[in-house]
Amino acid sequence: MGSPITSTIAEIFLQQLKNSIIKHLIDAKILSFCTRYVDDILLMYDSTRTNPDHILKYVDTIHSNVQRSPTM
Repeated sequence: MGSPITSTIAEIFLQQLKNSIIKHLIDAKILSFCTRYVDDILLMYDSTRTNPDHILKYVDTIHSNVQRSPTM
């Protein structure tokens, strides 16, 4: 079983991610919408400004410990 502080650290990390990187992308109108449930993040993007491949490549560069789910 993991440490009891793990969920708090994950919450802090995800809040920082949202407040810095995702907020910038929404302000630049690249992303249209962002929401989160626990540790899952749902993004909606403007297809005239970017495409899914660019978003996934960008997510891969954010942090070495950030893992994305395989696309369906």
